[in-house]
Amino acid sequence: MPVELLKDSLTTDQIIGQDTAQAIIEGDILVPDIKPDITRIISVDGVIQVAKVEASEGKITVEGNIKFKILYVAEKGEEPLYSIDSSTGFKQSIEIEGITSSASPDVEADIEHIDFTINNERKIGVKVVINLMAIGKSTSQKEITKDITGLEDIQVLKDTIHYTEVMGDYFSEALVKDTYEVEESMPSIKEILKWNATALERETKITEGKVIVGGIVKVELLYIADDEEASLNIFSQEIPFTHFVEMPDAHPEMKYKLKLDVTELYTEVKENIQGESKILEIEAITRVGAKVMDTSRREIVIDAFSPSKKIKVSKETIEFKENIGMNRSHLMLRETIDLPGSHPEMAKLFSVVSKPVLTDYQLMEDKTVIEGIMEVTVIYLSDEGHQPIYSFMQEIPFRHYVDIEGLQEGMEAKVELFIEEINYELINGQQVDIKVNIGATCEGYLTKKVDIVNEIIEMEESIDLASRPSITIYFMQPGDTLWKVAKKYNTTVKQIIETNNIEDVSTIKPGDYILIEKVHQFKF
Repeated sequence: MPVELLKDSLTTDQIIGQDTAQAIIEGDILVPDIKPDITRIISVDGVIQVAKVEASEGKITVEGNIKFKILYVAEKGEEPLYSIDSSTGFKQSIEIEGITSSASPDVEADIEHIDFTINNERKIGVKVVINLMAIGKSTSQKEITKDITGLEDIQVLKDTIHYTEVMGDYFSEALVKDTYEVEESMPSIKEILKWNATALERETKITEGKVIVGGIVKVELLYIADDEEASLNIFSQEIPFTHFVEMPDAHPEMKYKLKLDVTELYTEVKENIQGESKILEIEAITRVGAKVMDTSRREIVIDAFSPSKKIKVSKETIEFKENIGMNRSHLMLRETIDLPGSHPEMAKLFSVVSKPVLTDYQLMEDKTVIEGIMEVTVIYLSDEGHQPIYSFMQEIPFRHYVDIEGLQEGMEAKVELFIEEINYELINGQQVDIKVNIGATCEGYLTKKVDIVNEIIEMEESIDLASRPSITIYFMQPGDTLWKVAKKYNTTVKQIIETNNIEDVSTIKPGDYILIEKVHQFKF
């Protein structure tokens, strides 16, 4: 009976190439004709939206938009604060060797920093630094040999591999909406100036064919009141949501990773039964990214020989990724922020917004050590002057870690930071106490290469043991295994173990001798 290789298939995701880049986007934002001249800028915020990602020869190109929200005060204006909405497009290429148009590209983009200047009373100059992480992948089906039959005394060496297959990586949009009435103690709404919104996961469940995401969208709105003072107020609310991501290959035993972003928020103000503008309809467009992974075990044949017949063994090297683990941890960062000396004292806080920035990370045994900066922007009211709205920004360094059992230096990792919760309190006119719950997620990966048997040709020639001594004494060398010795002397590992009464193979070390018997007939 001829030699037969029993085959199986293995789906692998190969990273063809990856790289990071920075893009600097510069431009001017003009004040609309219906709004007064700028006296002082309070804040410039930006949200980045990726619209198109494309792979071509040697590069990945990303296109998108940056949406700006500017708050400013105007000496000649009637309102305490004004807002401007603007946007600008960008296009950036990241050169990556080996990338072709057939690659599956993916780009993550985030805003690192925004600088701004007042060019004149009607024009703001902005400079945005964008961080881009581009990856080009290819998915392929590999044939692997799981067993060999057909030759009576064939000796087969197998290895068990653990590999991670991405079963689904989908993005979908959830429309999170609700209607609220502003509390009786708060004034009516005249104009909403600015919104901050964060989507947070609360509970996620994988079922057959879908991922069920439960979470909240935390919304904070800064508005001008419809009162004599045109006072500024903050409205805060948590909107619960449940979203279904269809994923045909998902099942409950799989691992998952989520990424939630609020890309846009729409509000409409309506009157209540008393005729007051206190009814708020909120719609948050939340982007839900769900990746589901399955870690499987497969037995593969990595070598073979016959003690009695010559065979020609061909091998192929395969590369695959094993997910070492995923974990999430939290850091409660508490800090007292001091007011810059050039600013007037604080009388009331309006908004404290924080953003974590990853600056570096290190992989150590069973953990990832993270270093970052927390950017905190404070908007406050002062008792001084005709235009008492001010703001300042401060950076707070932090260090954190995420435990992942089995993680080692030299492996790969992907780290993401997010804000879980922020609380703040005005201590005095010069200081603000903040408490920020920073969440960190980390994935650890190990890239493995294995030589597998992909073809065996049975030769006509048999192995002649006639000239071999009846007993051979062999001294084990560094790097030797019983398999290598058995293959070299045309015997079997089983025969060596029986001849030498070996109880524990792991105790054999270089310098030990073993006896090798010449055996003319093999029984299995």
